[in-house]
Amino acid sequence: MVSHVGYKAEKQDQLSPWDHAFAGAASGAISRALLQPLDVLKIRFQLQVEPIAKRGGGLYQGLLQSTHTIVKTEGVSALWKGHVTAQALSVSFGLVQFWSYSLLTKAASEHGAWEGHLSQGMCGALAGLCATLFSFPCDTVRTRLIAQGYPKRYTGMVDAVMKMVTQEGGRSLWRGILPNLAMSAPYSGLTFYFYSAYQTLLDKWWNKGEEGVWVSSLAVSGTAAGACAKLCVYPLDVLKKRLQIRGFEDARQHFGKVVVYRSPWSCVVQVTREEGVLAWYKGLWPAMIKSGIAGGVIFLAFETICALLAQRHGRKQEGDGG
Repeated sequence: MVSHVGYKAEKQDQLSPWDHAFAGAASGAISRALLQPLDVLKIRFQLQVEPIAKRGGGLYQGLLQSTHTIVKTEGVSALWKGHVTAQALSVSFGLVQFWSYSLLTKAASEHGAWEGHLSQGMCGALAGLCATLFSFPCDTVRTRLIAQGYPKRYTGMVDAVMKMVTQEGGRSLWRGILPNLAMSAPYSGLTFYFYSAYQTLLDKWWNKGEEGVWVSSLAVSGTAAGACAKLCVYPLDVLKKRLQIRGFEDARQHFGKVVVYRSPWSCVVQVTREEGVLAWYKGLWPAMIKSGIAGGVIFLAFETICALLAQRHGRKQEGDGG
């Protein structure tokens, strides 16, 4: 069974870019609904100045302790803080990413440049840039909603956008865009590269055409691709999160030490000097778990939805022909 990710000239049931956009949006929504708590933990870890360890002096000290602390002090619903905004981010990012990836891979194929995993990685990087530019304000608002404690500064997504624009200016919605663009291109490119490479490897050594094995190989390929890509670009994700809360530091005082960064470069220097190089990997475990599972869920859901759309289009064509 041939993968539906990207343009495939040899496929008889070729789907349109808008089919890919729909499948990308739906797969993003499914993944976000399942994995939002891990994202909350990751962001809390990234924003904490103190070490993420027992007796490190910080509020959060590992996955289990942090989960218990959040539930005890803020309630179970806090694990889904910013979920509406996060869904807006996942849906918009998935829609644009897979839509643009379909167009880019088609153009590459038509110009004879669609050869090997490297070309797919390059198309994936450009698709990641397009998706990031389209969805980034949702990412900034999501970070603010997850980062805030009590009393709440924002009551929801719309309230956060209005207050940020009126109090800090429209540019506040784009804080951290440069490190995020620097991260999103290689992350998206590496994700598609690893997915294609792992799929090829599994098709050769594991997948022999059985439907159940095909589904399993999609999940394994997506999981491995998501985890490997996140590991490669993770420090830029931490930098982005630190920059997104500039101007919002006073709302985080009860979470621990508060640091104000004057610029992206000062943030890099200050974090490295005061917290150490390993600070750039705070929250790595929940991020790896979340990205791995998300990759598996997203690609499995995407391929399944595309397969259903292809079947639906095939039945419609047969009906029109009859």
